[in-house]
Amino acid sequence: MVGLLLIAWALRLPPLLDRPLHPDEALYGYWGLLVSRGRDIWLTSGPVYKPPMLPYVVSICQLLLGDTTIALRMAGFAAGLVTVPLVGALAHVLYEDRWTAVGASVAAALSPLAVALSGTAFPDPLMVVFGVGACLAAARQRERWAGLLAALSFATKQTGLIWLPLVVGVTVAEDARSIRRLGRLSFFYLIPLSLVLAWDQVRVGIGADSFWSVGVVGYGGLRLIWPHELWPRLRGWADLVQSLFRSPLINVVLLLGLPLLIARAVRRCSERRHAFLDLLLTIFCLVYVLLHWLVAFPIWSRYLLPMVPILSILVGRMTRAAMSLVWNRMKLRPRLGLSAGLLALLLILPAREASAGRSTVADDYTSYQGVEEVVTFLSELPEGSVVYHHWLGWHYHYALFDVPVYLAYWPTPAWLAEDVQAFGEGDARYVAFPPWESSARVERALAEVGYRLEPARRAPPAGNHRSFVVYRIVPSPTE
Repeated sequence: MVGLLLIAWALRLPPLLDRPLHPDEALYGYWGLLVSRGRDIWLTSGPVYKPPMLPYVVSICQLLLGDTTIALRMAGFAAGLVTVPLVGALAHVLYEDRWTAVGASVAAALSPLAVALSGTAFPDPLMVVFGVGACLAAARQRERWAGLLAALSFATKQTGLIWLPLVVGVTVAEDARSIRRLGRLSFFYLIPLSLVLAWDQVRVGIGADSFWSVGVVGYGGLRLIWPHELWPRLRGWADLVQSLFRSPLINVVLLLGLPLLIARAVRRCSERRHAFLDLLLTIFCLVYVLLHWLVAFPIWSRYLLPMVPILSILVGRMTRAAMSLVWNRMKLRPRLGLSAGLLALLLILPAREASAGRSTVADDYTSYQGVEEVVTFLSELPEGSVVYHHWLGWHYHYALFDVPVYLAYWPTPAWLAEDVQAFGEGDARYVAFPPWESSARVERALAEVGYRLEPARRAPPAGNHRSFVVYRIVPSPTE
């Protein structure tokens, strides 16, 4: 396990250190700064669509480690590492077999999706580690900890609600007759849940919007998908599910092995505890995918992270069973450690690719290569300078938090031109354009009011991609 954790640590370092900030990460960092600097302890100054755990954890990291990208991502990085031994421990308690546990740990440590997301500031790694910890506590018949950890998963992200049925199922599997255990679990689940709801009500009382309503509006309103969306969304989610391990052989094992587990569990559910657990874990994954397919959630790879630890346990179980069957057929002494070694060989290259930034998650970051150059340049502007923003507002609010510049959102080129015409004789004014946007419309609008764009800084291009360009808005030369 020590060697496996060292490998997991090494694979997760590049995403932690080298990847540019995603806009969502910048927003979470801005929330953390509002709390850690004491400017807005209750987060009422803007729309907040997440429960309170993430921004307050980020603020603590910023207080301890400073206002850096590493501090912003440290909680997710640590959660990703801790998840690896938790998955192994959970598999060992559930199935009472150490090679199943080793295989599950290997799959969790080398999952390309887990590698790519562990070094990020997204709430998903933190939500998952609390959920897996809750399942482990339930498996060890520690209902108080199970309830607290399951509720903390929800306190990190609303999706954490999905862990509660699984925690209850694991509790029942360990002791189907203990209603008292479920009562204790429910009571301790309600403690953090009540604190989250109280926090939200305090914010609403001050004048902010509830994180529930803001989250639903941010998704465009949660709804069942329309009939014409069924096939495109199925294809989109199917492509992302394949990226959980990015190994054709493991995907085949899952595709063929899960129906066999279900069939065997249905036949033996009343006889064997392991069969019930197979059914429980498989149904969890199927229901999770169905919900994301049939409800209009955005098709984003990070939403599938909760499936990684559960599928890792099932992969460890199936590879261990397959290896045992092969050795028994050959009438040789079982070498069950080979199952974990085979998993490692199948996953190490996809994990290395994800670590190097070649994954579905890394695709979300490609467009933001060079944004650090932009914010560094803007942070050195004279006091009172005006920075217009349309695409990079979250980056600016985080990176320029203490910089004495004025941030102004421009909704249209006409609005920008009118503002410059009215106030352009005052402080210096700048606007940056990302690689995916052209400055032509803004240039035409400014030309009509006697101004133009003068290049002030160009970020180094990332590969074959265009780069960010910062312009200063200056009067057009008179003829």
